[in-house]
Amino acid sequence: MKQFLYKRAFLKAFDSYKEAEKELVVLADSQIRHFYLKQSAPYGLRIKKLFEKGEQKTFEARVSDKMRLLYIESKELVVFAFLGNHEQVRRYIKSFK
Repeated sequence: MKQFLYKRAFLKAFDSYKEAEKELVVLADSQIRHFYLKQSAPYGLRIKKLFEKGEQKTFEARVSDKMRLLYIESKELVVFAFLGNHEQVRRYIKSFK
């Protein structure tokens, strides 16, 4: 069974959103957890693998038209790493290359 953790950057971004947006993030979080339990995700979440490095896989999930959630999966861990719009996610990923 996987453990779920949240990076500080993710939590900081979450705190900056309005309540309605926070509800969308919480729903997406719940759907991602459900995905790991049942191996099925709703189409609207549009989970896509961005890249893989060793045992770590980085995924992007669509929270809304304007918000993306980035998470990293390893053997026993799922880390919610970043939350932002499409451009912010792109810059975040670029910072690691």
